[in-house]
Amino acid sequence: MIVKEGTVSSTGLTVIFENNSNKQCVYGEDFWLEKKIKGRWYQVPVALDGNYGFSSIGYDLASSDVKEWTADWDWLYGSLDTGEYRILKDILDFRKAGDYDKYHLTAEFTID
Repeated sequence: MIVKEGTVSSTGLTVIFENNSNKQCVYGEDFWLEKKIKGRWYQVPVALDGNYGFSSIGYDLASSDVKEWTADWDWLYGSLDTGEYRILKDILDFRKAGDYDKYHLTAEFTID
C-alpha cells in the first residue's frame, strides 16, 4: 500500500494497493490515522462525540491486481494540522469464510 502521488490533502488521500502475491486479498472501508511526534507514532484523536462506524464491505484484491482506494477523514478526524502522518488499514489473506490471516498495512504521508 502506497499513497498515490498528488492526492494528499488535510482531509483525505488515495492509496494504491498492489497484490504481488498469489493470494486472494480483501480490504474494507475502515482505517485509522497516526501522527509522528518526536520520532514516535501516536493515534490521531477522533473528532466525533460518541460512537461511529464504517460500512461493512469487502473489496477483492486478486493476485497481481492493483486498485485505488480513497479515504475522506474530514467526518472522523477533521482537517489535519501540518506534520508527518500514516494511514493504517487491515487487509485479509482470504482463503474461505472464517479462514483468513489479517495484516496491518501502513502508508506514510506529510501535510505541509
